[in-house]
Amino acid sequence: MKKVIMAVLLLLGVACAGAGYYIFYYKPQQDALALEQAQAQEEPVVPLVILEDEPEPPPPPPQTDYYVNPDKLGVREAPNYDAFIESVVYRGDKLHILEKKDGWGRISAYFVYEEGGPEVAEWVPMEALLEVPPTITKKERMTTLSEYIEDSDDFKQHFEMFISTTDQLIKDGTCTPLDFEETKGWIRSVTFSEQEAYFVYCGGLKQANKIYLNIRTGKIFYR
Repeated sequence: MKKVIMAVLLLLGVACAGAGYYIFYYKPQQDALALEQAQAQEEPVVPLVILEDEPEPPPPPPQTDYYVNPDKLGVREAPNYDAFIESVVYRGDKLHILEKKDGWGRISAYFVYEEGGPEVAEWVPMEALLEVPPTITKKERMTTLSEYIEDSDDFKQHFEMFISTTDQLIKDGTCTPLDFEETKGWIRSVTFSEQEAYFVYCGGLKQANKIYLNIRTGKIFYR
């Protein structure tokens, strides 16, 4: 009986020793190893990058170039509709605005007509201007050109030649609409017997400003 009890006590001692070894030695080592492995697998902490505030972009420059919208627009010597009309600009003309004042745009430098007199300049109403060139259809262009030269000699007979030549001379800068309005369009020439010609003055009323058109060939020539 004593041998049995001693065997049981021996087994209990071995079991307690094994449990103590597991609890106080083996398990702490395993836990420490598992913690090291977990820490090694964690991604490194990336420090936050503090971005400085970007400066605001500068405002766009003010618009200075505009385009005439009406078919014809009076240029006045002061920024009001009662002022004298100095000249005329036409639809699609590009204007450079030097100053804006009370809804008007100044397109010329200041000048004085007489000593001691007031300064004047050329002004146009801003409400009549566009920021982009107007879209002008072929029909609108023909109507506008017709108004410039509708008093030409034999206008109906040579309508197409007058229109195309007038358009060409205005587009290349040789003539302005005002040139045609001042002469009431194309005038029949009696100078040439060998060809049927018409003329208009562009840029002045001297012989050097006289432009001839051979109505049969469409050729432009000077004397």
